[in-house]
Order: sequence, then C-alpha cells, then structure tokens
Amino acid sequence: MKAGDMVKFVGSWAPRMGPPFPKIGVVTEVWTNGRTRKISSADVIWDVGIEGNIQAHALEVLSETR
Repeated sequence: MKAGDMVKFVGSWAPRMGPPFPKIGVVTEVWTNGRTRKISSADVIWDVGIEGNIQAHALEVLSETR
C-alpha cells in the first residue's frame, strides 16, 4: 500500500459513524510502525468526501499506482 492507491474498507464502522458509510477511497499517506517498519495505518480520502486515518488491516488495495 502506498500513496495514490485506491482502497476498499473491509472492516465495520463504529456506531457513532452514521450513514452514508465510506466504502472506497484514495490513500494520501501511509504510516509505519517505528520498530518493525510494517504498515500500521493510512490516511484516506473517502468517496463520501471525508478524510480519516484507518488501521491498515481494515483496508484492501483495489488498484495500485505506478
């Protein structure tokens, strides 16, 4: 996963997040764990127009940038 990739949310939204629930988004920044260097989370701009930081395990890459 890297900036510019299109991702799909595969987790479940918290009850405080009301409809419409974001489904597809574009990664703007990727965050890694300082010790293991594994991707931990990503900043995403969602199809409903909001931006958020989401844990990496809840995202699936649909298409990669070159």
